[in-house]
Amino acid sequence: MYRVRCDDSGISRAARAVRDGGVVIFPTDTVYGIGCDPYNAEAVGRVYEIKSRDFSKPLPVLVDSIRTALLVSSMDDVSMRIAERFWPGPLTIILDVTDQALTKSLRLEQGRDGIALRIPSHACTRRLLDACRMIAGTSANLSGAGSTGDPDVCADSMSGYDVMLDGGMIDNPAESTVIDARMGRIEMVREGRSLSLDDIRGAAS
Repeated sequence: MYRVRCDDSGISRAARAVRDGGVVIFPTDTVYGIGCDPYNAEAVGRVYEIKSRDFSKPLPVLVDSIRTALLVSSMDDVSMRIAERFWPGPLTIILDVTDQALTKSLRLEQGRDGIALRIPSHACTRRLLDACRMIAGTSANLSGAGSTGDPDVCADSMSGYDVMLDGGMIDNPAESTVIDARMGRIEMVREGRSLSLDDIRGAAS
């Protein structure tokens, strides 16, 4: 396990680890995350094992742009307006998945599971995504434990990953808001600290 800074060298090392099937820890605008190449089923399995996460809970995917989101999901006018208003930012949007390779590698159940997408605003994560385009990622903590914005807590509590990008402390860490925007509806799945359902519905109208 390597701990590197969010500089050119560190980001290059983390991106190479993702491309090679590794698991990385990285800072986001919400909390520290842990993730991998979403198309690599073995790496996805490692993330579940490291977190002791229930395999019935699909991993969200961080993307570099709305254009990339459109390559793997179906967005209607409502979800597009929401994405354009709140991305990059602390909003995860569940959409219909259109990429069958991701359906398989992420263990999504066709017709039931959507794909949860987000574009984070943290500069370090954005640079990592510039190199990787997509990362299947969730909070860097053991299942049942609280998420954290402290890289030292991640280093002390997590094991089995390949590279940690240390971006320092994340101020006021909080999980992202999650909505389900499939079939033209907007349903709150998890309300984060930054965004309310009224905020989101206002942007969609």
